[in-house]
Amino acid sequence: MFLFSSAASTWLLDLFLNNIWLAIAFWAVLSSLDYIFTMTAARFYRDGAKQHYLFPEGIELNPFFRDDVAKIRKFSFRFFLILFFVAGLLLIAYELNVPWAFALVWGMFVGIQLANHCRHIRNLVVFSYARLSAGVGGTIQYEHWFSLRLSSVDFFCFGMLFLLLFFFWGHLFILGATLGCLSLALRHLIDSVKKRKLSPKDET
Repeated sequence: MFLFSSAASTWLLDLFLNNIWLAIAFWAVLSSLDYIFTMTAARFYRDGAKQHYLFPEGIELNPFFRDDVAKIRKFSFRFFLILFFVAGLLLIAYELNVPWAFALVWGMFVGIQLANHCRHIRNLVVFSYARLSAGVGGTIQYEHWFSLRLSSVDFFCFGMLFLLLFFFWGHLFILGATLGCLSLALRHLIDSVKKRKLSPKDET
């Protein structure tokens, strides 16, 4: 699972990569926290942050979850559908008995979640102060294409960070995290370009 033969392993990473149920459970916990953070941010936005930060199409960038987030649903059938789908995908990748492929796939999903959690924490801090008008004044509106563009930049930066770690460490798990973040950055960039072309309000 290492690209470089001299790379040193860690017992914790090996524990997850050699135990599919621990690997799935870890990703499921990260995914659940993602949902909780998203809904918390949605509540902060509803409870006052929107007086300073206006998102005409909502704060959620993933169209699959946009309706659930807009309605701040505590239970989401879509969330559990994705949870079981990814768990099944990880199980299949593990059962193929190709360790390097599983390390890449698991790294992609975990890397995206780790990057997403950093973005969530930042947004929660901003919205928590904004809903109280503490340190924030005025109103700024983010068009959806611009939110996607900022997200693309964030994931690109995380992808570059993971790539740097991969060059130092050489583990394919880190390469998977790199590919996951860079692929999501590209997807959001493409969606941003398409959305901007369809926006009648943007004249620049």
